[in-house]
Amino acid sequence: MPLFGQPNVKKLEANGDAPGLINALGHQKSDVRRASAEALGHIGAPAVGPLIAAFKDWDVREAAAEALGHIGPPAVEPLIATLEDGDQDVRRYAAGALGQIGDARSVAPLIAALEDQGMLVRVAAAEALVKIGAPAAEPLVAALKDQNGDVRIAAAEALVKIGAPAAEPLSAAFKHGHV
Repeated sequence: MPLFGQPNVKKLEANGDAPGLINALGHQKSDVRRASAEALGHIGAPAVGPLIAAFKDWDVREAAAEALGHIGPPAVEPLIATLEDGDQDVRRYAAGALGQIGDARSVAPLIAALEDQGMLVRVAAAEALVKIGAPAAEPLVAALKDQNGDVRIAAAEALVKIGAPAAEPLSAAFKHGHV
């Protein structure tokens, strides 16, 4: 933390000061931490680790997930690893960021996340899979039988967005009362 007040995140970003922005992730003010996370999304691969760590900060999770989504492919493997975190909110935001990136490497881990104990993780995984596309239709069909109604609805909405490849299984699910 600087001796003379809070860091100027816009200036740090303009200067491409990754270490300064990473330091600002630890600032006492949540708005500075969020702005730092957002700015780190423009820095690229060097920001991935600190942004993953920022998932532990409730006030910064959403901004960190969006920044990681903006960084794209360099964040995929660390985000996949984060799907194993003990905190379901961390797993949920990791799934959301993977959906934003849309990388095919995340399909299998997101399919596995459809079985997560956390309902919000399952919903985020279903939503992420739809952003990735048709290869996810089959596991989303299975999610139509989830015990949680919100998961079933998210899976159904995802299948509707996928379109033709999911039309028959979705129709069958409605006929059998799964949705």
